[in-house]
Amino acid sequence: MSDMALAPVAQAIPTRRAHIIRAIAAKEFLEMRRDRRLLALFAFAALLTLAALGFGAAENARIARERAAAAEADRLLWTSQGAKNPHAAAHFGQYAFKPTSPLSLADPGVDPYVGSAVWLEAHKQNEAQFRAARDGGIAARLGGLSAAFILQTVAPLIVLLAGFASFSGERESGTLKQLLSLGARPRDLLAGKAVALLGASAALLAPALIGAAIAVATMTDANRLSLADQFLRLAAMTAGYAVYLAGFVFLALGVSALSKSSRAALVALLAFWLANSFLAPRLATDIARALAPTPTAQAFRAAIAKDKATSFGHDETHPAFIAFRDEVLKKYGVTDIKDLPVSFRGLSLRKDDENGYAIFDRHFGALQAAYERQDALRASAGFLFPLLALRPFSMAFAGSDSRAQFDFASAAEAHRRDIQNDVSDNIIHFQRDESYVAGTELWKRIAAFSYRAPTAGFAVAGSSEAIAGLVGWLALTFAFALVAIRRLRPL
Repeated sequence: MSDMALAPVAQAIPTRRAHIIRAIAAKEFLEMRRDRRLLALFAFAALLTLAALGFGAAENARIARERAAAAEADRLLWTSQGAKNPHAAAHFGQYAFKPTSPLSLADPGVDPYVGSAVWLEAHKQNEAQFRAARDGGIAARLGGLSAAFILQTVAPLIVLLAGFASFSGERESGTLKQLLSLGARPRDLLAGKAVALLGASAALLAPALIGAAIAVATMTDANRLSLADQFLRLAAMTAGYAVYLAGFVFLALGVSALSKSSRAALVALLAFWLANSFLAPRLATDIARALAPTPTAQAFRAAIAKDKATSFGHDETHPAFIAFRDEVLKKYGVTDIKDLPVSFRGLSLRKDDENGYAIFDRHFGALQAAYERQDALRASAGFLFPLLALRPFSMAFAGSDSRAQFDFASAAEAHRRDIQNDVSDNIIHFQRDESYVAGTELWKRIAAFSYRAPTAGFAVAGSSEAIAGLVGWLALTFAFALVAIRRLRPL
């Protein structure tokens, strides 16, 4: 037979296969629609997701109002403190309040546990305080309902319940033998059933995507955040959750193809769901803490205090103070600090602050590096237990992970240093005796704290392990499903 004669046959083969896949997918959709228990689960998940988003939006709006009011009141206190020595004003201090991230309404991440404000005071870098989980009691510390929790825990369970009998049920009813005898290839069956389950997964994601998009569009402060960037973050989160659920689709299909009965498939899939949702996160956290330990709060502060002791602070008898004084006198060519053309007190305050900056950067930087190491260790097993990869990925793009918190804390510390530098410079150039005071014009000239969250690129840069884990999870489950259907046999 000539090549021209074979061409119509070759063209008909993929067309026939596509028709088979569409028919199988339509059959699966029809069966899911007829299963009222499954429809009830999908409806319940959708309502729960929308309720969680609504609650998250209301909570975000409340927190934003409270922090804005607190920031305004704190600014008024700062500018109204009256005439005083600039150094005393620096000790009076002010607060830096963390703005809420719009997408934290879907995934609050670590925000309830890390504090929402930093007290900016002289000579000291403070940790964030006012943790919502601590103030909310035991219920808050156990975690609240969020769209992220539903999609991470409830949605995959529904996918597994929808797909556990995909092949084992066909085998038990005898229809699998009929399908294979009619010429349907195992791969065609896999493709058709996967299309149906992937469509069901999309239905689980749709309410969250639509609800979050509406919330982002209405709640994003254009003066502080880019709306386009927030939608990029939302698109990335959606893609991550889609990959996560797609992996469960292929896992369900693969286990169903290998299992001798639907009951066995269901038991195996539920065991994995329990391990992924509850056991693996706990175990991974314990291992990460053991491999990348962090100091206790008391040990952390003690280490900083020990290093700070090498600096002179307000101790004029400290060897470091005497050495600095002699260095300044030599620089200006005088023998007595009274002969200096500038205030030695201001110079010594600025020098002590600069010594402290290096100490704080070293200790807080090491602490954050340990946290990031823990996150990377947890995510490294994400290809086996995908929740370990999805959680850091989701928090990163929601702007509610430890890196986002550290970025805010770093911005607050930079503002504190600006305040310190301004008041020290004022003392250096204007103070001539201990009675010197500055007026309100100085306090007003020091700008209020303003924080602009990093872009989506910041989230991408910190999510390499999580992204690799999610991609690995999908690739592994897809390969597993392909291997499983090769061994597909009717009873």
